[in-house]
Amino acid sequence: MSHPYLLIDSYDALLQYCQQAAQQSVIAVDTEFVRTRTFYPHIGLVQIYDGVDIALIDPIAIDDLSPLSQLMTNPQVIKVLHACSEDLETFEFALGVMPEPLFDTQVAAQLAGLGNSVGYGRLVELLQDITLEKGESRTDWIRRPLSPEQLIYAAEDVLYLLPCYFKLAEKLEASQQLHWVYDEVNQLIRRKRANIDPKHAYLLLKNTWKLSPLNLYAMQLLAQWRLTFAREHDITQNFILREQSMFDIASCLPGHKGALFALDVVTPQEARRHCDTILGIIKTARQAPESDYPDAVQRITDVPLYKKHVAAIKAICSEAAQSVGVDSTYFASKRQINQVVSWFVFAFDDTRALGMEPDLLVGWRGELVGAKITALAQHFTR
Repeated sequence: MSHPYLLIDSYDALLQYCQQAAQQSVIAVDTEFVRTRTFYPHIGLVQIYDGVDIALIDPIAIDDLSPLSQLMTNPQVIKVLHACSEDLETFEFALGVMPEPLFDTQVAAQLAGLGNSVGYGRLVELLQDITLEKGESRTDWIRRPLSPEQLIYAAEDVLYLLPCYFKLAEKLEASQQLHWVYDEVNQLIRRKRANIDPKHAYLLLKNTWKLSPLNLYAMQLLAQWRLTFAREHDITQNFILREQSMFDIASCLPGHKGALFALDVVTPQEARRHCDTILGIIKTARQAPESDYPDAVQRITDVPLYKKHVAAIKAICSEAAQSVGVDSTYFASKRQINQVVSWFVFAFDDTRALGMEPDLLVGWRGELVGAKITALAQHFTR
């Protein structure tokens, strides 16, 4: 890559660059982070290209990142990212903000018919006929110093984003679908900001429908403790207690250390590390009155006429997707269809626990199929 970059490792340099970037209507943004055993992503580098200069911002070297926060939330500057899901979490944890307004080129590529989940390198190939090297993708971005090769790799991640943005925005503007990108991203931002109450964390787990009321209550308490511990100690939940281990503990309700260690699926490390806490939770569950038990979890496939409901929703969505030239599996995934069925059939579900609404009822999808699905759902059996 011949394009030079600025390595910014001081507050003054950051302020100067952010003031420069704020004069642009659109900038390209990316982050590099580390997230192996941690609950939160730890930021290692922020890359920005304002069409004039590429800035590689070292957030580890700069104590005050407020100019960056202000730029990321400047309503006059569109931030262009690619596959922004983890970048959103990274900014939220590091800065307490998420970039807005935000244009995601992967979302735009899907709406423009370039394929589902197109990677950045592939997008650059498709739109600019340039092949990128991806040799530094496994870098430890927290370690210093970063090598010249790492910095060049990082700079390339934003250099080609702006040309991709302009081509995609022009195409989607012509088809009157440009606002769909922002709808999609805004729904993602809402989901990322929706920190579920730990007492509802069990609703996000598999196979809970198999558990009896007492066992489900134990699962609820275990999931509540695990999520709370993960957030407080910044540890990935599966490094605390794996979901399968948690399910077996809730199913068997071991009353002493020997019984806990005897469970085949529970690793010795899991049993030793949190033995007393786990046994305490089981004891609490056993002693609790039945009025404390959560409502039974119903398996969605056991909903009366489930297959008929799914087929009807899919037919509505497929027709709408075809009419606007969007891939039907992207318009309405199996998860999104199930989300709708749960919403109308169950009194409380994981979508409500997150304070969200089903994807098919909001944003651009809602505009196209929301009313039809809602009318259809009046015939669903609870």
